[in-house]
Amino acid sequence: MLALTLALLLAGAAGEGEACVGTDKAGEPFPICFDPGNGLLAGAGAAVQDGEATPELYAGILVRTQRTSRSKGTPWLNTHRLFVTRARSGMAHQGLIATLYEGNLRRHLEEGFILVPTARPVRIPFPFDLTLAMRLGHYERRVWEGPGWTLETGRAALLLDPVRAPTARVWLGLGPAASHTLRSSRQGTVHELSPFTTLLLDAGYETEDGWWATRVTAFAGWTLGFDGGMRFRTREEVSLERLLIAVNDQPVWLRLSAAHTHADAGVARVNEWSAGLGLTVRVWSAR
Repeated sequence: MLALTLALLLAGAAGEGEACVGTDKAGEPFPICFDPGNGLLAGAGAAVQDGEATPELYAGILVRTQRTSRSKGTPWLNTHRLFVTRARSGMAHQGLIATLYEGNLRRHLEEGFILVPTARPVRIPFPFDLTLAMRLGHYERRVWEGPGWTLETGRAALLLDPVRAPTARVWLGLGPAASHTLRSSRQGTVHELSPFTTLLLDAGYETEDGWWATRVTAFAGWTLGFDGGMRFRTREEVSLERLLIAVNDQPVWLRLSAAHTHADAGVARVNEWSAGLGLTVRVWSAR
């Protein structure tokens, strides 16, 4: 049912995006389609946490690529996010969140399969695309908590995508993830390791013209301390963007977001709810 629904959405989006160029009264062309996954990201808005609103700024570099596999002529649909940074300047919740690199690399096959290397090799149907999801250098500094910081040095996940869309604008990945995190406080620095004991969900949908975009990410699982302790934690975040206006071919989106954390926020590993509202622009994302 989910695959059928997304297929219908894709068909409708393709119909809307057949023409990505409009013309003015003088007959001059101008772009009317934009790519939310490409361009220099800049934005401003406000985050609400514990009933208090805090101004925030965000920036980053977004790159979406597609290449063809030499072995089978099938596409790799890749999304890269570099130096994505969010800074909060309010007195109540001043802080900084920065990610050095985050990327999804998905190989799309018209007919997925598993090869069993027996004496006579057997090919078994496999109804999923495979995605390698990676994140490196995710740093968080929460000034209101006092001295200390959190650094996820790396995370890698192998996700199964049952939708198997032939475009990078629709994806649904679910699978195990491994990660390593450092938490530094007055008491010292502790290591946390998740050796594929966490389940990661990453899903998103963008219309062909780029006027609407939404993304959902979530994970739940256990981390192991070097002292032998085990702890369960979860994180969920959803965002929705709608194109408002384009100034000199530079699009401006309205962005709504909400997030929840259980036993994983900050150095103290607290539970937390937050919501955000802001405006974002991706420079040079016109198509």
